[in-house]
Amino acid sequence: MKRQPERVRGPDWHRRYGRILAVSDAVVLTWVFVINHVVWFSVPAWRDANPALEWTWMFVSFNLLVTWHVVLTLAGTRDPRVLGGGPDEYKRVINSTIVIFSLIAFFGYLFSLTVPRSYVLVTLPFGIALLTVSRWSWRQWLLVQRQHGHMTQNAIVIGNLASVEHLSAVVGRNQSYGYRLVGACITEPSRPTHVAGLPVLGGVDDLMTTTLSYGADAIIVTSSDATHPDMVRRLGWDLEGYDVEIIVAPSLANIAGPRVHIRPVSGLPLLHVEQPSYRGASRWAKGLLDFLGGSALLLVAMPVFAVIAVAIKLTSPGRVFFVQERVGHDGQTFGMIKFRTMVDGAHEMVQDLTPDTGNAVMFKMRDDPRVTRAGRFLRRYSLDELPQLINVVKGDMSLVGPRPPLVSEVSGYAPEARRRLLVRPGMTGPWQISGRSDLDWEETMRLDLYYVENWSIVGDLLILWKTIKAVRSSSGAY
Repeated sequence: MKRQPERVRGPDWHRRYGRILAVSDAVVLTWVFVINHVVWFSVPAWRDANPALEWTWMFVSFNLLVTWHVVLTLAGTRDPRVLGGGPDEYKRVINSTIVIFSLIAFFGYLFSLTVPRSYVLVTLPFGIALLTVSRWSWRQWLLVQRQHGHMTQNAIVIGNLASVEHLSAVVGRNQSYGYRLVGACITEPSRPTHVAGLPVLGGVDDLMTTTLSYGADAIIVTSSDATHPDMVRRLGWDLEGYDVEIIVAPSLANIAGPRVHIRPVSGLPLLHVEQPSYRGASRWAKGLLDFLGGSALLLVAMPVFAVIAVAIKLTSPGRVFFVQERVGHDGQTFGMIKFRTMVDGAHEMVQDLTPDTGNAVMFKMRDDPRVTRAGRFLRRYSLDELPQLINVVKGDMSLVGPRPPLVSEVSGYAPEARRRLLVRPGMTGPWQISGRSDLDWEETMRLDLYYVENWSIVGDLLILWKTIKAVRSSSGAY
């Protein structure tokens, strides 16, 4: 089906989804200020502090609600480019909220106003929490829609065979970003009919006609000798007025956005790539988060430890805990603590077993005969890993990081794989939330290296949040 040249509007779902978020934000903010004033009227010390300004502050709250909503719009929190995947949407929501309360503090100081304490103790935390939960809920709904082929952008990828295959694999792994590849334009003179499962629509000589004919909403240009800057510029001129998005995918693999900065020099956009950071204040912050978070979780989990210990002793003879030597930060070994899930002497039986997964380095079996009855349940819901909180508090491990490898695994590492050891291993990480034992070794390594090169505190918090979902689904846990 061909698109008529006079059709110049982009995908309608952008506007529909933006309106949904605008209404949702308004409802959430209204609810936040209702909670604020209920609490304010309920606490005599707060209410009596400014009795004459009671209705004044309600008027201020209404105007603040409207301003907050406007700032969320101006900050691009509903920009289609940040919806569906990645942390940018949440960052913009949080930054907008901080801006609002910074303005409150500034004007309060400027005009000598006593700002109600409920604004800081109720409105600020509830605002951030409820807006974040609301956006996360809508994102889950959007992901379901995209998994069914709705609310996506039809995209054509341009490049040579190797670059098209690589980009197709990346887009296929990340449905949340909403790009659906409908075909490819190949730069080589000799072109197959299909590449990476996509129909080859032609070359780069008449991209405008191809784009309009196949109803593409976006064009993704990969790094290739034939996709020179003049071609991209001319394509932009040809598609002017058609609301077709042009995306350039540079040859930078596994580098997160915060490390990449664009600096135009005489019309040439230069990409500055920051070196990975393994030291400094952010590392101290991560260590503090690990110690405080690990200690709190360990205290909360103590009753669960007792129940699991009884279950292990009742279902199989042997010790409650299993300590295994693993390789940690900078190649230092440590004893990783887990609840015992296998029969005693399980390590001596491994010679007689054959792994049934695609992972050639890590030994994994879906129906391992060494696993006990209680151990199967513990593994299914990752409860056997709870004692690793002790390792986190001791400093051997982190809450989030690469999977802690065995000594035998490290001995077979390629040089690039040893970069996993630049940071402390984690209780959870990209491996655990992306399929765990169902992943092959190459995919496991790619995820861990990406984490090592691009980690951040916000990214760690997102992984911790996604771990809850991964544990509930128990996918890849055996």
